[in-house]
Amino acid sequence: MVERDEFKRAISDARHDVVTSAITTSAGIALGATPALATAVVASAPILKLAHRLFASAVDRRQDRASQALEQAAAILDVGLEILEERVSGHDVRLELLARVLEAAAKTPLDQKISALASVLAYGLDGEEPPSDALIIAAALADMEAPHIVVLRHIATVKVLQDDLRQDGRQSIRRWTVKQIGDAIPELSDVMYGLVGLLARHGLVRDLGGGTYPGTIGPSVWRATALGQRCLFLLGEDTAERDST
Repeated sequence: MVERDEFKRAISDARHDVVTSAITTSAGIALGATPALATAVVASAPILKLAHRLFASAVDRRQDRASQALEQAAAILDVGLEILEERVSGHDVRLELLARVLEAAAKTPLDQKISALASVLAYGLDGEEPPSDALIIAAALADMEAPHIVVLRHIATVKVLQDDLRQDGRQSIRRWTVKQIGDAIPELSDVMYGLVGLLARHGLVRDLGGGTYPGTIGPSVWRATALGQRCLFLLGEDTAERDST
C-alpha cells in the first residue's frame, strides 16, 4: 500500500509540473513575454497557483476513485492486489477491461457506479478466460451517469397506463415514448432524447418499432433489455415493477 501511494504521488507530481509549466508559459507568451520570462513571471500569479491546486485536487480525486474500483474488485474475488495483477498481465482483453474500468471509475462522481465497475472487473478476471460480454457491460456503465440511471430505471420498472385498442379498457405496460418519459421526469425533459439515445446505443433499451399495438404506426416506444436490467442490478437499483402515478 505504501509503495502504491508513493507511486501515485510521483505520477501526480509529474503531471502537476507539466501542466503548470505549460499554463504559465502559454499565458506569458500570449502577453508578449519571452518563454523564459513568461515562466518566471506568470508562475507567481495567484490565479495560476489556484489552478495548480485545483488541478492537483482533481487528479488526486480521480486516482482515489480508480483505486477504490481496483480494491473492490480484489475484495469481490477475495484475492490480493498482487494476484489481481497476475491475472491481468499479458492478457490483452483483461488489460483493456482494466483500462476501461479504471478510467470510468476515475471520472465518475457516483459511488454506485464505482461498485458496479468493480463487479464487472471481478467478473472479467474470474476464470481462465474473460467473459465475452464483460467489455460490453463496462463500456455501457462507463457512459452512464445519474440521469441515464434515472431514465433506465423508469423505463425498466414503471408501467405506463395506456389505452388498449385491442380490447375495452386500459392496460399497464412497460413501453414508453420519449415524450411520456419526459412528462414523467420533467427535470430531464430537455435532454431526454440524448439520454434515451445513449441507452439505445449501448443496447440497454430497445425500440419496439413504433407499433404499440398490432396494425398501428406511431412514435418509437422503448423498453428495457436484459442488458439494461443487468446494468441496473450491478448499480444496486431496485428493479421491482410498479405502476405509474
